[in-house]
Amino acid sequence: MAGPLLVWSERRELLLELLGGGSQLASSIGVPLKAIVLAPGSGGGGELAKEVAVWADEVLLVEDGALSIPDSAVYASALNQLASSERAQIVLVGSTRFGREVAARLSVKMGAPCATGCTSLRLEGGKLVIERPVYAGRGIARQAFEMGPCVLAVAPRTFEKPGAERKGSVRKVDVELPEPRLELLSVREKEIAGPRLEEADIIVAGGRGVEKKEDFSMLEELAGLLGGAVGCSRHIAQDSASFPEWIGLSGKKAKPRLYVAVGISGAIQHVAGMRDFRVVVAINKDGEASIISVADYYVVGDLYEVVPALIRALKKRKGTA
Repeated sequence: MAGPLLVWSERRELLLELLGGGSQLASSIGVPLKAIVLAPGSGGGGELAKEVAVWADEVLLVEDGALSIPDSAVYASALNQLASSERAQIVLVGSTRFGREVAARLSVKMGAPCATGCTSLRLEGGKLVIERPVYAGRGIARQAFEMGPCVLAVAPRTFEKPGAERKGSVRKVDVELPEPRLELLSVREKEIAGPRLEEADIIVAGGRGVEKKEDFSMLEELAGLLGGAVGCSRHIAQDSASFPEWIGLSGKKAKPRLYVAVGISGAIQHVAGMRDFRVVVAINKDGEASIISVADYYVVGDLYEVVPALIRALKKRKGTA
């Protein structure tokens, strides 16, 4: 019997998404689905392991003090030992910044091919076929892997969270880990108001057409009335530390039902990050802007007139005007 399909991510939400997609893939191939939880210190991952066990055939739990430092070499070593002992054919890793580092190191240790940023996974003709954006989002590469050991880093929001319970068990596993070569000096959490972009159903984002940082208050008000989150283009994030999260190929991987692009021109990298957006509304004074060609609806006009008009209309509809 072929080895199991293993899934791991340092982010809980992404781990659940991988279990959702991994469940279908494992069933297609006819192999068990196993989740990996790597936790720093004794008792650190027990609750998460019990939670994800509902959606996996088994959870492999590793608790070790060496995992308290985000050293990709240490995490890759842990995953490699588990993949080897389980004789795993496929390892799915969350394609976060840290996850991609770990995936690259893991593929070297396993002597297996690796693909990152995967946005599609399926079985075709006995081969594993993946899709991933290439050339800064200008194209989509479609690649086929022979059935054998491989490491695939899957982008957030590629899969839905699992729906079918598997009700697996938790097995604690001991591994030999190297000492971290990194020293953790401090941890600072980003202060983000409202829902996170990755989880928001509605996003209102501003670009260079928004002339001043203070003018984002209009977008915040509009997003609040819609029940959504505020984002921005990469250019805005680079120019201001007030906006740490941006939409685009190198930014947050979101999948909103509604995306309102305000004063965003539509650079290739930004549009590439919008592939899974359901409804796109663009507001731009330039009728030839690239964003217009990919929008489902658009308004050609001055955002400083259009956005306040939308706010007034929504307030009137809600009876708060």
